[in-house]
Amino acid sequence: MSDTTSSADNNLQQNKYPHMTLEEFCGNIRRMESQGQDGISLFNDVVTRGYAPDLIAEDEFQHSRRLERITSEITRRFRQEGLRIVLVAGPSCSGKTTTSRFLNHMLRDNGIQPCVVSLDNYFLNLDQRPLDANGNIDYESFYGLDLKQLGRDVSSLLAGDQVSMPTYDYVKGERTYRGNTLKLENNSLLFLEGLHALNPQLVPNIDDDLKFRLFVTAQATIYYGEKMGLGEHDNRLLRRIYRDFNSRGASALQTLQWWPGVLHGEHMWILPFASHADAWFNTSMVFEFSAIKPRVSQLLHEVPESEPEEFRIAKRLSAVLDRIEPLTHEDFVAIAPKRKFLLSNEGK
Repeated sequence: MSDTTSSADNNLQQNKYPHMTLEEFCGNIRRMESQGQDGISLFNDVVTRGYAPDLIAEDEFQHSRRLERITSEITRRFRQEGLRIVLVAGPSCSGKTTTSRFLNHMLRDNGIQPCVVSLDNYFLNLDQRPLDANGNIDYESFYGLDLKQLGRDVSSLLAGDQVSMPTYDYVKGERTYRGNTLKLENNSLLFLEGLHALNPQLVPNIDDDLKFRLFVTAQATIYYGEKMGLGEHDNRLLRRIYRDFNSRGASALQTLQWWPGVLHGEHMWILPFASHADAWFNTSMVFEFSAIKPRVSQLLHEVPESEPEEFRIAKRLSAVLDRIEPLTHEDFVAIAPKRKFLLSNEGK
């Protein structure tokens, strides 16, 4: 038995979880898996022994520290270099909306007033959207945005004008105006948040020196590797199944049917611009699969065998979740006051 394995076993035997940092915990799992052992057993033992809230608290602390560093840089550039716009982008269910919300909170503590504009509200009406190669509406295309109207509104906002802001009605598939207005003050910082926020053609008339680009991702911290059977995008797919059911009433089958188009759009319209970012932020949490397991497992089991491709994916994901110990009701109660990134109802 190696020294690394002995160390992990000692932590288990001596009940030292409250004193194990998140870095040590994840490191132990990675080392166990690299030696051909089952690292997930350490994770499950943490949950069953009641130490989940401790590691979740540590995970959120680390999230906050990374966000504080990003906030400090945005604040410095706002005060010293005249920064005017923060662009927050990332693929579907990466955590853009949640990240923006907590950045906004931290910036307000620094005396800066963020004004958030969701790019989703600038989608063209469905009958105006571009079509894909099959003649269907291309929901992922950058050109599904009303770029001209967005450009006019951003220029007016930066000029200090009051602007009527649109709201996209997903039920009707059209942009509406409901009397919402926005005006930037001297201490205001404009946030543009959405899938395509880092595309250089979004607001090309604004000097790049006035922009801070943040790319939000969701790369699972401890669940990769053949033993768990998770693919590169499965973290976000599981989030999206959970999100689509809760916020849009969609079945897991529907989400799985949409997913190939989502990934195609990301590779075409989002990921090519990730390298332009001034900062990256990973929103993955150690316990998120454990938290969403009860609901998502149920949804995956409802995918019918009559849809062979979606059924195959659902079966694979179910097998992964089956190996993960779910959080208990007591865990949720313990973490509820500080649960920030976990189970956020993320926008598209």
